[in-house]
Amino acid sequence: MVTAEVDFARPIAYAVPELEADYGVRARAARFIGQVATGESFQIVVDPGEVTASNDSLMDAIHKAEAGDVSARKLVEINVLTDVIERTIKSGHIRETEVEVDDEGQVQQNGQSDRSIQANSLRYASTRPQIRRRTEAETNNSFRIEHLYGEGVLEDNVFLVASLAADDLSLEAMEDEGFFTNTMSLSFQATTAVGHRRLAIQTAAVAGRRSPTEERHDFETIIRLGAMLGVDLSGKTAAEIINTPLLIPKRLMPNGVVDVVRWFDIAAGGTFFGEGKPQQDYLAYVEQCRQREAELASTAQRIIDDLLAESGSIHTPVEATTRLAQLSEFHMLSRALTDEKIDGLVFGVESAYYLEGARHAIGTGNLELAGTLFKKAAATADSHSCPGGPSRLRGESDGSDDGKEEESNEDCDFISKKCPRCGAANVHTVVRKLEDGRKEIKGGCGCKKIV
Repeated sequence: MVTAEVDFARPIAYAVPELEADYGVRARAARFIGQVATGESFQIVVDPGEVTASNDSLMDAIHKAEAGDVSARKLVEINVLTDVIERTIKSGHIRETEVEVDDEGQVQQNGQSDRSIQANSLRYASTRPQIRRRTEAETNNSFRIEHLYGEGVLEDNVFLVASLAADDLSLEAMEDEGFFTNTMSLSFQATTAVGHRRLAIQTAAVAGRRSPTEERHDFETIIRLGAMLGVDLSGKTAAEIINTPLLIPKRLMPNGVVDVVRWFDIAAGGTFFGEGKPQQDYLAYVEQCRQREAELASTAQRIIDDLLAESGSIHTPVEATTRLAQLSEFHMLSRALTDEKIDGLVFGVESAYYLEGARHAIGTGNLELAGTLFKKAAATADSHSCPGGPSRLRGESDGSDDGKEEESNEDCDFISKKCPRCGAANVHTVVRKLEDGRKEIKGGCGCKKIV
């Protein structure tokens, strides 16, 4: 791994909000946020046969891709692969992508501008004030990136954003909003200029707790990391940290965002991607991440094919993102039957137990039991990609068929290949319905959960 000599005894990063020009940038972002808030609040319903001039949403891209537009199809592919990865890999992963900057200095990718992405986030994201603050901070950062790129600052610097799990919501509300509380996942997003009118974006998913049984360490670690870099992040909320991006000289990050992950692990006292695991070669691990994405390409393609085949029934942006979520969850759950690198807990505790039972049944050749348990896993699955998405992606029905099997209320018992909670092998598991309608999941290992 190529390492730069970093002297942590002196400041090496700058907090963007402290730059003189940032006040004006935030003012422009605030006007944009206000324009979105006072604009049309209803969803625009379109004829599926109508093709618009730009890809303002996933819905537009699906319609145009089905009609043969190559650029739109690439945008659908990016959306699907992003969802698949964010839904099933909560920590220990790095993604890389590139976007363009148009003649007006605005960021876009395959016909969709970053402004439209931010507008859709503001329109359709969760209405909880805690999530709204995060969304507005992300909009500020979008405007900051465009401004700093235009000023040439990103030629020699990296724009770094740290996005930690919420600190102002209950555990139940966090899970409802799509935060994966088993790892308290956080992300680092590093953006810098590459080539002519292009930006490279790297995102690292990191754990905010060493193990599911330990307290989260993300805030104390990010404060120590900030101090290492010369920036005071103490006392800031998760939303305020998102709203405090840093500029770091590119020469100090020769390997990209994985260098920040390494610094974070140092600040945490010796973790690996935030988890209490033995350290590995970071660059070799980045290559493993690329290979992992390549392995998921076939599953992503099936989701893309399904979306395009259903384009005629997708009339609104929310319908598009909802259907993507449903298809992604089902196909990735199907993949998880044989791909044990996928942590079953990303589909929820109850679904994870059924999934582990189905995996064990496949291993013993009992395909009938495996099929029964998989249906139960699909019926109870509750997975999420990006936290704070539209409420309908979090279980509030819009009256449409979500493709899941009707949930069974029957008691059942089976052998789980591995307990999703403690990792014990070949656990006799019993699921029974309680009088109040909830279910008790109890394993022979001693683990118990009411859902």
